[in-house]
Amino acid sequence: MRQSGISEQLVARLMAEGQFQSALDRICLEGEPGDARWCDLAGMCASRLGNARQAETFWLKAIELDSQACQPLLNLGALYSDLGRHDQAEQCFRRALGLAPESAAACANLALLLEKQGRMEEARKYHCQAVDLDGGSAEMRFNLANFLAGTGGEDDLEKAKSAFLEAIRIMPTHFGAWVNLGNLLFETGYVSAAHTAYTAAATYHPGEASAHVNLGNVLLHMGNPDAAQTHFRTALDIDPEFPEAHQGLASAYHRQGNPDKADYHRIRGFGGKPLLFVPCRGAGKPASLLILASSREGNVPWRFLVDQRLFEATIVAVECFEPLQALPEHSLLFNAIGDADLCREGLEIACMLAGRSAAPLINPPGAVLKTGRLDNAARLAKLPGVIAPDIRLLSKAALLSESDLAFPLLLRSPGFQGGNYFLRVDDHDALKPALSELPGEELFVMTYLESRQEDGLFRKFRVMSIDGALYPVHMAASRQWKVHYFSSDMAENASCRKEEEAFLNDFTAYLGAAKVSALEGVARSLGLDYCGMDFGIDRDGRLLLYEANATMSIVAPTSEKTWDYRRPAITNALMAARRMFAERLGNVQTLLPALHQQPSIS
Repeated sequence: MRQSGISEQLVARLMAEGQFQSALDRICLEGEPGDARWCDLAGMCASRLGNARQAETFWLKAIELDSQACQPLLNLGALYSDLGRHDQAEQCFRRALGLAPESAAACANLALLLEKQGRMEEARKYHCQAVDLDGGSAEMRFNLANFLAGTGGEDDLEKAKSAFLEAIRIMPTHFGAWVNLGNLLFETGYVSAAHTAYTAAATYHPGEASAHVNLGNVLLHMGNPDAAQTHFRTALDIDPEFPEAHQGLASAYHRQGNPDKADYHRIRGFGGKPLLFVPCRGAGKPASLLILASSREGNVPWRFLVDQRLFEATIVAVECFEPLQALPEHSLLFNAIGDADLCREGLEIACMLAGRSAAPLINPPGAVLKTGRLDNAARLAKLPGVIAPDIRLLSKAALLSESDLAFPLLLRSPGFQGGNYFLRVDDHDALKPALSELPGEELFVMTYLESRQEDGLFRKFRVMSIDGALYPVHMAASRQWKVHYFSSDMAENASCRKEEEAFLNDFTAYLGAAKVSALEGVARSLGLDYCGMDFGIDRDGRLLLYEANATMSIVAPTSEKTWDYRRPAITNALMAARRMFAERLGNVQTLLPALHQQPSIS
């Protein structure tokens, strides 16, 4: 470099415009060669151009020219950190902190490096120190919030939420704070609050594709595929190749009964990205969990079942995974494919992949393959104390020509859960209109089991089978035959809530030993480590088994105090699932401290 009258303002303008090569050329041609500031700026330009070696040379020269300059040390330390040269990075940051003990930036950089190395207590100290030194910085609050969210401790999770909110108070448009707050809220069961956070991120940053994908995913979780589709499409308008947007759109189209469009976006979404990594949120060394999943719908809602303070997870979309490719390293294998009717191909692939693993296996795919509605109806109806519907799979044309149909009957399109595309037909005149509402050429035709009680209410119960034990998780009552908790009469009916409380507190006393024994028989017949059973009770006190499979979820109540009575049962079931995952590793003693911390239920 040679001396000239080049202005720092000009270089700053070029850098702000992204013209880093032009800025670097001007510095090298016209800058003061003996000025540490020019060397520092040159290093910044070289770094942004991807030339790490040149950047290192400029910053070392800047430090040589001015041994008291803090900024070149921070820049060089950040470069070393990115290159994995952690010892050299730490030396830079500590030297910068020695020169400027009041530098929040030095504290923050050192904290982030220590966090990357797993030195969590030291990292906590410097994150807190950075906030103390510059409490008005949204970025320092954001760094602290991310750290606290990553430790996994219950107290830290609450502090993380507060730190994210404080960063947002300082900078209301902070994209990372809104997104990471939404992630934390969703992962800990606060779905409605996560929706609010993701909505804010998408509102403030409408050009960010990931903001719309996050919002679309939470809307799918909340059962609103139409609204979710809008946001996935917006994300694809911004980035037509965004895999997660195609994946979300595939799910939305499936739930809307449009299989062709679902398959198109499923292939676009998973074809080049069959693996998804979910990092551990805990402070210790994580166990590696491999999750076999379908690229279609029909997977077990697993995120609340696995303690992310203990596990790092790799999810494999099995239909898009090269069969001869080596499986990612893992110490535990979980088959999350739960719908045998929709995902038969995926389950057959999962059987092959599971056969290549020596790790302990949860929910063997071969056992799940036997849980299709037709198979279940045939075998479970034979169990003592169980009344199950007769189920046939018929084409729409065959249905219209059938002369011996017994009404009322139930029609259901295969491959859908949650009551989607599931209708009651009361007489032959209503048959043809019903067929026009249901997607697919074949339908399950099911006998209708009457469970309405003397008070005019239909009741549906859910009991989970987890690692061989039964856990009641809800009872819903409704004046409609198709009972779902979200559309039931529970919020308005205090006596029904009292009844549900009795069921959750002591389901054996509520149901009676015979019906509990029947449910135990169903669970044994299914042979799954994790599954659920939905059932009713008729006026004669008989158990009516509606369905039993692995796809059933444990749905946490909303935060209103009205539902406090439900939380212990939900927590017990989730804790049982988390305990099962830990125990299957064979080293549960090392995991016990984390297991004693209960999951958040909102």
